[in-house]
Amino acid sequence: MPSLDVFRALAFRLALAFCLAVSAATAAAFGLIYLEVSRADVERVAAVLVDEAAKSEGDSEAELRRALELRLTRDIRRLDYVALYDAKGGKLLGDVPAMPAIPVDGRAHVVREQLLPDRRGSEPALFVARRRPDGGVVLFGRSLVEAYDLQETVLRALGIALAPTILLILSIGAVFARRASRRLEGIHGAIVSVMNGEIRSRLPVANDRDDVDKVARAVNLMLDEIERLLEQLKNVGDNIAHDLRTPLMVARAKLDRALEEDAGIQATRATMRAALDQIDKASVTIAAILRVSAVEKGVRQKRFKDFDLGGVCNEVVEFYQPLSESKSIAMTLEADQPVPVFGDEDLMREAISNLVDNAVKFTPEGGRVWVEAAMVEGLPWVAVSDTGCGVPLQDREKIFRRFFRGERSEGHGLGLSIAQTIADLHGFLLTAEDNNPGVRFVMRASKAPMVLARAAE
Repeated sequence: MPSLDVFRALAFRLALAFCLAVSAATAAAFGLIYLEVSRADVERVAAVLVDEAAKSEGDSEAELRRALELRLTRDIRRLDYVALYDAKGGKLLGDVPAMPAIPVDGRAHVVREQLLPDRRGSEPALFVARRRPDGGVVLFGRSLVEAYDLQETVLRALGIALAPTILLILSIGAVFARRASRRLEGIHGAIVSVMNGEIRSRLPVANDRDDVDKVARAVNLMLDEIERLLEQLKNVGDNIAHDLRTPLMVARAKLDRALEEDAGIQATRATMRAALDQIDKASVTIAAILRVSAVEKGVRQKRFKDFDLGGVCNEVVEFYQPLSESKSIAMTLEADQPVPVFGDEDLMREAISNLVDNAVKFTPEGGRVWVEAAMVEGLPWVAVSDTGCGVPLQDREKIFRRFFRGERSEGHGLGLSIAQTIADLHGFLLTAEDNNPGVRFVMRASKAPMVLARAAE
């Protein structure tokens, strides 16, 4: 990222805002210190002067003169002002060139420009004037030069401290902005690569566990799923073409042969019937594909209602009972208690039928197929088990993909895909486990589907 872009980065703007906030807080803190120091110093001096003036009221003139002269003698830094005036206003003693224009009330008053004793300038000072019992006035004062110098020192410290603070925070903001910009550059580059067709590219993760990392990890998971779906989609066209081409080619060959041969009406009827069977097979494949798409879009959710999943399993078992008996397969149902579910009863019946059909198809004569339905930890649970040939470990995740066929598979390869799609629609997780021998398909609710489905309405 160019250097100028760093100053436009969000991290830098946040650092700048933080800098301004810290500067304002620092200025406010120094301002409070400044005001408190100034006020406290002036109040301390004022309290001392008021106290001295009050104590001097009971002294005789001679005692007061000695005390004032001693005060002037000890004032090496020339900070104190003292004066004694008679009842007519004449100055009897002191270093004040002229009586300041303050009321004689025994309280402290600030004089911004008090003439110095040598009359060569002026300075701010604090004065207290108090009237004596004989009508005279005693005046106590203190220079405020040191207090004002302290105020200026605090102000200079504020000015000196603010500039480095601002520069330091801006530098920190620039560093963090540059660091964030580099991460965003990497993310942008990865996104551009994905847009250019490099679907295997992933967003860089810094392992900082911050918000950017969370987004990057989520996007990477999304890209993983997109890559999986695209990989699956690559084979869909070929599989569809294969599933449709074979029956259509057979049907065309039969019809073409019937047209070329001089066959009788019965032979022509048989040929056309065989061609229709092939067309029906293609129609079944197309209907299955449309069925998966319709279920995935959730178009049936408006038909959700309460039903007993155990009752649905009982209907499916009764339907497949004749077929299993014809193959000498023992089929049983274990559903002692109601299994309440909120969903589409027809879709769940179709999903369980696909699982049972798959079990009967791959279970040899003399085998066994059993269906279980129950509430496990308060959630519905269904299992379809058989003693057939089973599913290899490496294929247990693949069997739910569209058009996937194992070594012994027949049909269009959509039955288990439809079952998983229906399970997902109802908030169930469908998995295949080893039954040793055979396979065990377990469909368990991963959340409370009844509550969530009603809330969605």
